[in-house]
Amino acid sequence: MQVRWSDVDLFAHVNNAAYLRFLDDARFALFPSMGVDPAGRPTDSMLVVVKHEIDYQAPLAFRPEPVAVEVWVPRIGRSSVDFAYEIVDAPTEDLAPVGPADTPDPERTVYLRARSRMVQLDRVTLAPRAFEPTEREVFERYPGEGPALHQW
Repeated sequence: MQVRWSDVDLFAHVNNAAYLRFLDDARFALFPSMGVDPAGRPTDSMLVVVKHEIDYQAPLAFRPEPVAVEVWVPRIGRSSVDFAYEIVDAPTEDLAPVGPADTPDPERTVYLRARSRMVQLDRVTLAPRAFEPTEREVFERYPGEGPALHQW
């Protein structure tokens, strides 16, 4: 993700609300068919966010270097799914990791850790709808532990 000038607030760092866009963009890049078919038309079901938990770890200033948003799936329920995230400095390699690093890097700056819960709803009734096996399989490709978030 590239930090945009409009993401930065009067305190010269990325505003808390801009981080939600980073999380949404990364999640949709990894799972582009959540609620839409390959042509972009709405499907019979839709995933909606019901909760975000965010820990801001370090200030992120405007800069030309991109950041990486790592996304993985720590929990899949009957009709809900959790996504975990870390925003870190983008690796210099051509292929960026998708999920959390297997071994912590003490030199790596973590700017944000977060978790989102989404519930799949039937588009007509707006009632929770269980995931079909093929839908679950997509999420199961990105397993990992939940993020280490601070408690209140």
